[in-house]
Amino acid sequence: MPRPNTQKGFTLVELAIVMTIIGLLIGGILKGQELMENARVTATVAQIKSYEAAMTSFKDMYQSVPGDMLNAGTRLQGCPTVNACNATTTNATTGDGIVGLATWSTVFGAPGVTVTAAGPLAVDGEKYLFWSHLLLANLIGGVTTDGLRTAGTAFSFNVTHPAAKIGGGLIVGYQTGVNEPGSLNAVAAQGLSGTVLTIVMNPILALSVVAGALPLSPLRAAMIDRKMDDGRPSTGFTHGYGVGASCFTAAATLQYNEALATKSCGLMWRIEG
Repeated sequence: MPRPNTQKGFTLVELAIVMTIIGLLIGGILKGQELMENARVTATVAQIKSYEAAMTSFKDMYQSVPGDMLNAGTRLQGCPTVNACNATTTNATTGDGIVGLATWSTVFGAPGVTVTAAGPLAVDGEKYLFWSHLLLANLIGGVTTDGLRTAGTAFSFNVTHPAAKIGGGLIVGYQTGVNEPGSLNAVAAQGLSGTVLTIVMNPILALSVVAGALPLSPLRAAMIDRKMDDGRPSTGFTHGYGVGASCFTAAATLQYNEALATKSCGLMWRIEG
């Protein structure tokens, strides 16, 4: 006599329960990822404010701008050598109150555009020494003195430049009102003026505007801008830059294109006018 088939499948109720559990797990994971990303946004905002405060404290302590300080090798404790912390002697702009060259923003260069290694003797080395001086004044962490000790140390985050909490890292320069890279160049917008911090993916490539090679999506850029300023990429003290076709909406509206997830944006903050 054949044995009866005792195999059973899942009932519709059981399948519904399983699908519900899977949905809850996926929703929890996505919500957790969103919370983590929001935390990175908040941490990045705090980080930028801390660097602004550090620069102000440095000026109060030394009556000089970090990176631009005259005789820094004798005034800052911990310099590997007297000259290691000084900007190049051929740079006549040292001590002028400007970090780097005033012409930086006219070509939107950065240390790595014309210089392939770090060090105080590099062209426009004040933009590199800015971080070293703040470190030696015990005002920031996240960088080292490796570049001061070893000539030719490559520009990199967590060594010569600080990494950003949300990804990529930060460089510094002097802006002169030139429109930031991206679609905003096509409109009558005014760029930032003064000392600016800029979030980039690579301290050598600097303000390269290639889709997928920038640190922020339009949504995250807008979130940070709203937390710190007015949420608009071309007004206030926080400006956006990036790939015009995806970072921004139509040039006439001057808004971040928050519907797109591609990392096509960067941000610049004026920390001293």
